[in-house]
Amino acid sequence: MTPEPSGQSESRRTHRKSKTGCDTCKKRRVKCDEVRPRCAKCTFGNRTCSYAAAPGQGQGPDQAGLNTNVAGSSSNSPAGTPSSTALLAAAAEATSPVDAPGRYDAVHMSLFHYAVVNMASFMAADGDSSLVVESALNSTRVAPYLLDQLLAFSALYLSTTAQASQDLYLRYATELQTRALSQFLETRENISETNFIPAFHFTSLLGVHVLYNTFRDHKDNLGELVSAFVEYARVHRGIRAVTADYWPQILASNLGSLLSIVEIGNRIDHLEAGIETIELRKQLERLSDSSRVPVTASIDALQRMQWVLDLANHNPQSSSNRIQAALAWPVIISDDYIDALYLRHPEALAVLAFFLAFVYENRSFWVFEPCAGSLIEALANHLGPFWKEGLSWPLSKVAGY
Repeated sequence: MTPEPSGQSESRRTHRKSKTGCDTCKKRRVKCDEVRPRCAKCTFGNRTCSYAAAPGQGQGPDQAGLNTNVAGSSSNSPAGTPSSTALLAAAAEATSPVDAPGRYDAVHMSLFHYAVVNMASFMAADGDSSLVVESALNSTRVAPYLLDQLLAFSALYLSTTAQASQDLYLRYATELQTRALSQFLETRENISETNFIPAFHFTSLLGVHVLYNTFRDHKDNLGELVSAFVEYARVHRGIRAVTADYWPQILASNLGSLLSIVEIGNRIDHLEAGIETIELRKQLERLSDSSRVPVTASIDALQRMQWVLDLANHNPQSSSNRIQAALAWPVIISDDYIDALYLRHPEALAVLAFFLAFVYENRSFWVFEPCAGSLIEALANHLGPFWKEGLSWPLSKVAGY
């Protein structure tokens, strides 16, 4: 692997003023991408955006009621590891990458070799996963952020298997991801026919990386987990939207073998839906205020969760199929549902229990391993007896219920 020439990468990037950006970015004197309902800088920096109609993004309004330590401590993050929201904020703040782009050391080389050998294990995807590695190498000029994110993902995986060097690998995972994300944010408006494939790979790796951090950093506190999941969903959906216009080309490309779940999804759309979510759906539909947006959005998210479960049940022997189905749900839920979850509406929390239960059921996948069954118990206890019947399926996945 030949590092890209650094050129002027060490010089400080200049800020182009935005006359029509959000008020928050204007006050901070940073360039606003003007994406609505929340611009990228405010989303990544966990700030109130003047574009947003929803409340600012601090703790959720009912956070106090959800601050339940479910495993004896409020956090289980390794020492010195920032939370996923802090990592994203650092990338949004950066006026230059953590280290100059194109600079790699011996550890980076070993991380790349490890990715080449173990990519299939990283992603648990059917098809030729070497395509991701090839894309990272072939796009170092047009999308250098992909190589950095690939190395970050390799370091993150190694942090879970090489305990003696965990702190080292976590540091590399954080620094490389911050550098990759900073570069991506600077170039996100320039996605084109020449770089939409590496951009798609980047968003996929980034999403899984941040989801792992969400579970790992907040597995002991339900309130923190819900807040972090909302941030993860908003960030991942916002970044993924950058490549949305190229979805037909992505499906028609040589990535088709890695996206077999799309074909399965098309097949099950013609089959009768499963029954795992039926009790909660009936309960939601019986609510006197079932026409409220939080309720209708939660019903929609529950229907999408049933679709995910149907995907998994289509070939239950395929662990890859189940994992890819689980990873799909945060991408296909609506903004209204994410807002309802942020506001801690009980209907939205009840639906989240299904996702957590499915992730917990598939915790043999390293990304899902930190998701604790105690989170599902804590969520059910928080919601109370009114929701117990509707939560019968998630609770059946937890020992003792």
